[in-house]
Amino acid sequence: MKIQQLLAGTLLMMFLFTSVQPVHAQNKRQNVIGMEEIVLDNILARTSIRSYQDRPVEQDKIEKMLRAGMAAPSAVDRRPWHFIVVTDKQVLQGLAEANPNAGMAARAPLAIVVCGDKTKALTRVPDYWVQDVAAATENILLAAHGMGLGAVWTGTYPNEERVKGVTRVLNLPEHIVPFCTIVIGYPEKPQAPKDKWNEDNISYNTFGGSKPAMVEPEPVLREFNVNEDFLLNPFNYFSQPGGLLVCAGDRNGNNAMTIGWGALGTLWGHKTNTVTVYVAQARYTHEFMERNDYFTIMTFKDQNVLRYMGTRSGRDGDKAAALGLHVAYTENGTPYYEEAECVIECKKIYSDTFDPANFKDEVPLNFYDGFEAGYHSFYIGKVVKAMKK
Repeated sequence: MKIQQLLAGTLLMMFLFTSVQPVHAQNKRQNVIGMEEIVLDNILARTSIRSYQDRPVEQDKIEKMLRAGMAAPSAVDRRPWHFIVVTDKQVLQGLAEANPNAGMAARAPLAIVVCGDKTKALTRVPDYWVQDVAAATENILLAAHGMGLGAVWTGTYPNEERVKGVTRVLNLPEHIVPFCTIVIGYPEKPQAPKDKWNEDNISYNTFGGSKPAMVEPEPVLREFNVNEDFLLNPFNYFSQPGGLLVCAGDRNGNNAMTIGWGALGTLWGHKTNTVTVYVAQARYTHEFMERNDYFTIMTFKDQNVLRYMGTRSGRDGDKAAALGLHVAYTENGTPYYEEAECVIECKKIYSDTFDPANFKDEVPLNFYDGFEAGYHSFYIGKVVKAMKK
């Protein structure tokens, strides 16, 4: 029962939330964990209930069901519906007699008769009211199930005999047409829903058309906490196959290049997470690293991207455009590529250039012997944002 009550509150919240809240507020719904599952479970678990406990339905739940019904879509927003709430035992008995499919109404605590109001129907297509009140009926059924109630839809319109019978019982005026009777109450016993999924009832694009091959959308980059979710070995991070990209610049111009050197760690306090990258002075990216306060490092699965970025100069053309990459920007205006697997944004907190006089080992001296790109500048950046797919 607690689960059903949760479903009720969530479903009703959605009905009310979407009908009265502005768009920017509705966007907050994506932060509610499991909203999709809750709504779909309520739809798929709903079933027709025809036997009820000897227990009345609370007035606040009746009003919530009516609100749900009135939240339904309607042609040109005409809302051509009228709802008659029936709790009187004699009237419920009358509805059971007027419609043989609604016989359980005689033993139920509640019925809602959903009617069409012809005076509110769309003038140019008057019969659209049928679709409108059908949508309202389904909303009521879902709201009932979400609140732990059982309900069943019993049809009236367009059966003339039933329409006349219900009209007589409820003393309906000529312009109000009884569409259906929803019989409602607390279920006498639980009932398992039916699995009604059948692919034979589906066509794509034209009748009988088969399901087309679907292209999986690119995963979305989402922010993560490097202190909790960065589990990779820092000694191997920059030496992974193909290397990484470092990118710097702004909306007026930026460039990226492949790197295989770098360091991850902390400085000046354990909470200051840092990334150190090295860029040779002759590289085009060096200009952007010098001019801007922020840079990003990125990992890619596509080795072709890393290979191309490492063998072409941005001076000769837009490398990102040539690869079909999409440039995006952080809140600080730092460029990165949407196709990256992981993006770490850094704010420069220190930079310098190697001084050969300070080399204490033959390795760097031998490396720079004949190295035309000049000595490397190194940039220590404080991690300000991290995103991954």
